[in-house]
Amino acid sequence: MAIIYTNQSSGAIRRAKKKKPTKGYLEALAKHIKYLKSMGFDCDDNGRIKLTTDGRYTINIAERTYETPKPQVQMSNKIGHGGTKPDNSWKIEASKNFTIVPAYNKGPYMVVNKSDLKTAGRKV
Repeated sequence: MAIIYTNQSSGAIRRAKKKKPTKGYLEALAKHIKYLKSMGFDCDDNGRIKLTTDGRYTINIAERTYETPKPQVQMSNKIGHGGTKPDNSWKIEASKNFTIVPAYNKGPYMVVNKSDLKTAGRKV
């Protein structure tokens, strides 16, 4: 039995080569060519930059166009006072009644009332 190679028998590759470019692709290609020409590059109809004989590209500065900068949004240099700070003094006063101690030998830490400090972590 002979081996039939897929590039000879399958029509998928030939069909892919014959497909015409879509409308969206042609629009994007035209936009890309316009951009390259605005940057000063000499490019062909496929959007490829034309190279010189030594493999370099040249930029034509005379044909280069610069886009005008977009107008900046006006910003305010005034910063408001931001209101008042929240009063957290009650938290400090409440935390003076508690301490953090190990619950038992080599165990996790727990918050204990200072009056129960002697019996913390023990069965009473």
